[in-house]
Amino acid sequence: MSKPALKAAKAAKTCLDAKDWDGAEARSREAISYDPQNYYAHVFLGLSLFNQKKYEDSEQAYRTAVQLEVEDRQRKPRKERPEAWQGLLNFYEEQKRVDEYTEAALHLACFFRDQDERPKCIAVFDKIIPFVQQHGTKAQYKNALHLQLPGSPLFDYLEGIIPRPDQTYLKLAEMIEVEETERINKEIANRRSRLGAVYGQVVTEVRREIWGASPLEDIYQSILDWSDDEELRRAIDSKLLQRGYDKLMVLKKEDKLQQRVKVESWARGLVILKHPFELAWRIVLEWKDCESLAEHDLGIIRQYIDLFPDSGLAMVLKSYLESEISAFPPVEKEEEAKEEESKPSDEEANPETPEDGEEESPEDRILGIMTEGLKKASTSALCHRIVSEYYTLLEEYDSAVDIGRKGQKIITAESLRTGLALQRNYDALTVSLATALIHFESPRNHPEAKSLFETVLRHNASHTGALVGLGLILEEQQDYTGGADLLHQALARDPDNVRIKAEAAWCDILQGNYEIGKETLEDCLESSTGTDARSRELKAQILWRIGTALWDNEEETRPDRKSGPYSYYIASLQKNQNFAPAYTSLGVFYADIVGDNSRADKCFQKAFEISPGEVEAAERLARSFAESKEWEFVGIIAARVADADKKRSVPGKTVSWPYSALGVVELNNQNFPLAIQHFQTALRLSPKDFHTWIGLGEAYASSGRYVAALKVFLRAEALDDTNWFAKYMLANVRRETGEFEEACAGYRAVLELQPEEFGVLLALCETLLSMAWKYVETGFYRRAIESVVESLDIAKSIIKQRSDAFNLWKTIGDACMLFSWVQSLTSLVPNEKITQLLEDDFEVSEFDVLADVDQVGQTALQAIKSGATTGLMAAIQLGILSYKRAIYASADDRHAHAVAWFNLGTAEYRAYVTSPSKLMKHRLAAIRCFKRTIKLEPGNHEFWNALGVTTGELNPKVAQHAIVRALYINDKNARVWTNLGALYTLQDDYALANEAFSRAQSTDPEYALAWVGQGLIAGIFGEPDQAQELFQHAFEISDHSIAPVKELFATATFDTLVKAQNDPPLAAVLTPIFALQKLQGQMSDLPEIIQLSALFDERVGNFSDACEKLERICTIYENLYEKSESEDHLARFAHAKADLARMQLGLHAYEGAIESASMALELSGDLEQLKSCRLSAHLTAGLANYYAKNMDQSLEMFTAALAESEENPDVICLLSVVLWAKGGEEERDVAREQLFSSIETNPDHLGSMLLLGAIGVLDGSAEVAEAVVDDLHAFRAKEGLPKIVRERIDDLLTAISQLSSEEDTGIDSVVAAIAAAASAAFIRPSIAGNWTRLAAVADEVFAAETALKVAQGSKDCEAEELSKAYAGISKIGCDQRAVFVAPWIPEGWEGLGNDVIAVA
Repeated sequence: MSKPALKAAKAAKTCLDAKDWDGAEARSREAISYDPQNYYAHVFLGLSLFNQKKYEDSEQAYRTAVQLEVEDRQRKPRKERPEAWQGLLNFYEEQKRVDEYTEAALHLACFFRDQDERPKCIAVFDKIIPFVQQHGTKAQYKNALHLQLPGSPLFDYLEGIIPRPDQTYLKLAEMIEVEETERINKEIANRRSRLGAVYGQVVTEVRREIWGASPLEDIYQSILDWSDDEELRRAIDSKLLQRGYDKLMVLKKEDKLQQRVKVESWARGLVILKHPFELAWRIVLEWKDCESLAEHDLGIIRQYIDLFPDSGLAMVLKSYLESEISAFPPVEKEEEAKEEESKPSDEEANPETPEDGEEESPEDRILGIMTEGLKKASTSALCHRIVSEYYTLLEEYDSAVDIGRKGQKIITAESLRTGLALQRNYDALTVSLATALIHFESPRNHPEAKSLFETVLRHNASHTGALVGLGLILEEQQDYTGGADLLHQALARDPDNVRIKAEAAWCDILQGNYEIGKETLEDCLESSTGTDARSRELKAQILWRIGTALWDNEEETRPDRKSGPYSYYIASLQKNQNFAPAYTSLGVFYADIVGDNSRADKCFQKAFEISPGEVEAAERLARSFAESKEWEFVGIIAARVADADKKRSVPGKTVSWPYSALGVVELNNQNFPLAIQHFQTALRLSPKDFHTWIGLGEAYASSGRYVAALKVFLRAEALDDTNWFAKYMLANVRRETGEFEEACAGYRAVLELQPEEFGVLLALCETLLSMAWKYVETGFYRRAIESVVESLDIAKSIIKQRSDAFNLWKTIGDACMLFSWVQSLTSLVPNEKITQLLEDDFEVSEFDVLADVDQVGQTALQAIKSGATTGLMAAIQLGILSYKRAIYASADDRHAHAVAWFNLGTAEYRAYVTSPSKLMKHRLAAIRCFKRTIKLEPGNHEFWNALGVTTGELNPKVAQHAIVRALYINDKNARVWTNLGALYTLQDDYALANEAFSRAQSTDPEYALAWVGQGLIAGIFGEPDQAQELFQHAFEISDHSIAPVKELFATATFDTLVKAQNDPPLAAVLTPIFALQKLQGQMSDLPEIIQLSALFDERVGNFSDACEKLERICTIYENLYEKSESEDHLARFAHAKADLARMQLGLHAYEGAIESASMALELSGDLEQLKSCRLSAHLTAGLANYYAKNMDQSLEMFTAALAESEENPDVICLLSVVLWAKGGEEERDVAREQLFSSIETNPDHLGSMLLLGAIGVLDGSAEVAEAVVDDLHAFRAKEGLPKIVRERIDDLLTAISQLSSEEDTGIDSVVAAIAAAASAAFIRPSIAGNWTRLAAVADEVFAAETALKVAQGSKDCEAEELSKAYAGISKIGCDQRAVFVAPWIPEGWEGLGNDVIAVA
């Protein structure tokens, strides 16, 4: 160092001592200027700057001094000078810069260590931790704590002075635990809000990340390495194990092995130390993978029980050690005594013990403790394994199965969490589960149990439990050879197991190896020396099996009570009085050998009481009760057998009968859904049981599931094609589904097998009648009568067997009454056949019941036999007589008797309704019948409804009371509501009537008469359109048996058509024609219906049929008039003649038309009601004379018609046509004048305008034609004109335009015609006829093509219009299509002819 520099440095030191910081800075900088490498000058500069608060420059000065010191020492080794680091230490302490302070302090402490200045080193070191704790972060504090731990540069020098490492590690562990917990919670909160995040997955991922990088396990281990505090060490051991276990749970599968080894090692260490940390003990116990529980360490088990007596696992393990399934020796007597002494008294322990002296059995006590322990340890696989095995021992197989399945899930989950295979544990639990499944609802679960056993044997072929279990299943499945092989394999592994040996011997016996099996069982009997309950039960079973072997093999020994099977059964019961199979065998002995049914039933009852699974005993008891019709007991027995977990039946016999019996019981109780379930269960066990299929089908049919029933009966028929009952039930189902033809065929097939079966004959008879009614409803009346006749033929066969069958006479009566619904075929009534049936085995005087009222008795029967009464009345009277005989046939049955009177009442009322004269005697008889039936059964709404209908007009109050009573009983019947509405209508209370009809519609929208009633109300209120719509709807939803619907619909439709200005579409006319056709079949002699049908025929141009019908009507009215000479009949006859004249005119029978019209005019006279008829007759006569060329007579008739119609414009038009046709100029002038006058009087009459225009065109008179042109243009612009009228207007306008001359208008006539046709096409371009007209006038191909396109694209284009459009193309292909579409118009043919000529 130079002298100036030294001098300046000393001066700086002096200034520092005097606290002259500025001077010190100046002197220091001066010294540095002389010697930049001056260490002290930099130190002094740093100190002076620090005191001047020039911190950055001060730190720089100190750092420069430190660097100079390092470099100087590198050049010349020597002792380090600490002043610069001391300055930095003070500087960083002042600035509270933790990391720099720690660095400076550590460096300075190491300096003092190197100088062996321990006090100074301690002084510096002791300040580090407090400073960092006060001013630093947690991370800085942890780093500072590491200075006190092994590995620190000062640890060895200060060991014994600084805190012990275990204390420091403990602080670090506590801090890290808190930090990790906070970090985990924060990360979970952040990540769980992400889209698609799953909470459990997020938690696992966060814990895996944080715990994977955590140093806690190493810190815990370090604490254990340094601490000598045993309490602390055990606490840390527990924390280490818990952290290791938790970390294992979240690691990935591939990372689990190393961690699991450590966790298991830590757990075993704690167990060895007997530390009461339950997780360690549970790991050691639960992770023990063993085939048998005997492989567990008994000492560990007992220590665990002592340490954690209240834990669920300890409770289960303790109960296990006390139970019969324990693989360990029992607790020593001394220990038991000590335990008893330590226990409180019974009264203290269980103050609620009942005072009845009953003691809880050991099994129940053990099971109770196990159940409670299992609730506490619900995730313990070991608990589930033990409890499942114990339930199996107690034969509570349903609980064993449930526990076993849960245990499997627990082991699977534990394997996923820990990575342990636990295969032996899983196999043991699987075997326990499969063993329980063998007996639980046997044999339904056998496939699953077999699969489980086979799964175990695939990876452990020598597993004893699996071999035994699979052998038992094969034994149950009657594969005795396979079962014996497996049991012998198991026996080879466990030769001392008497139970396996006995089971193998039983398989030998079942195979037929009686001697071998019997000898082996006797050996087993000698080997079984135990006296406990299980041993006694085993002995009883062995003795019974020996007896069974003798029973099956040596039949001659069966009666021998000393050395035969009987002695072994008795010996078996002596060993175990509750061994049910022995009681069953004794019962069979008493029943089949001794013949003592009383003692046999007692044995069967005892066996069944002990074990509901004794199928043989239960079946014999059930058969005994079934024979005595005690179905309740049959159901109880079958239910108990079905619910039994373990069932024992005769080998080779399925256990399906309990379910079939339950199905029969429920079927008798009309609980059809439950019956179906039972039958289905039975069929799963015995799929080829014919009778069960029949029961299932009957249950389906009774519950209304006919499609399913049909399939079932078809299956039953396939199983036994010779059994007639299946065919019979199948036919019944087809009958219920409305397939009457197939049902009848089925009944006939049954009768081929059972020709005289009464029930089948009656069913066929009833089905034929039902089919007849179906034909009536669908309109096939002839088929209906054929079915009725065949039904009566069958009835003849039935009477030979039972002439007193109520259903038979009801069916015969219904068959007779059906003719009243098809009156057109009453000539086919087989009177002779029915009278023979009525007189067969019956006193005819009995028919006189009610004869004083309805006059239908034996006298009426004789009149029918003699032919005095025929037709409709004969059919009705035969029906009434049949119902009277049904009354006698049902005398012993109150309900049937009531129905018989009701049927008679309906027949009487039907006789009243259908008779033309409405004979009151039948109505009074009906009222009396309905009163009688109500007395017999007052709760039937149908009876009250019938009384209300019959008394409607006679006594409205009674009728209302009866119908309201019917509604009180059943307010969901639409027919009753409709009848109430009809009653209100008759009493002119239309508001209530409409409300009643509306209620009927809401109750049953498909009931047609409700809509008819509302239609009548609409007609009464003057709304014919609405009435017609309601009648049409009623007709659409009704069947063809309801005559009023068809009648009102046809009448309303005709009234609508008459009022319509336009011609209706053909479909609107065809439907009522069809309705009337069917109505005539039902009511053939009603002239009004026939006349209405003729009028509809006129509408469709069917004049020939109309003439035939009207001639028939004229004959009817003529006969009626001759009898009554009534003016009404005369008027109707005249009206019919007027209608007939029109039909004859349509047939061009002009002479006949003139004759009929003339007669109508002669008969009508001055009758006001025939005014329209006279007009029709005048017009018809006028037209007929016109076409017959009798112009004068025609003119005379039209003149009269004109006067009759008060100058009706339509009549004027007809008169003008006749005048014009007469040909004289004078007559034509008169025609023109008449038309001009008509147009003047009726300016909106289009017909007059069209006729006048046509006359102008024909005359070539442009003036006359143009007089109507403007009016025609105005009409053409109107909306709603019929298409045909519009076409006539357009044709006439086109023709009129051709009359104009070029001289008058300056326009060529052809051009004018084209313009007129084009105008029509422009106004309505969607009408193909307009384009066809334009094409014809203009001879334009484009117009013709457009006409065809428009016609093809139109939805309502008629055939004639399309044909004309095709013909307008003038091509051979189009002309052929024109002919094909409408061969009755000439355009197509003409075009085709021109094409042929052109080709030729």
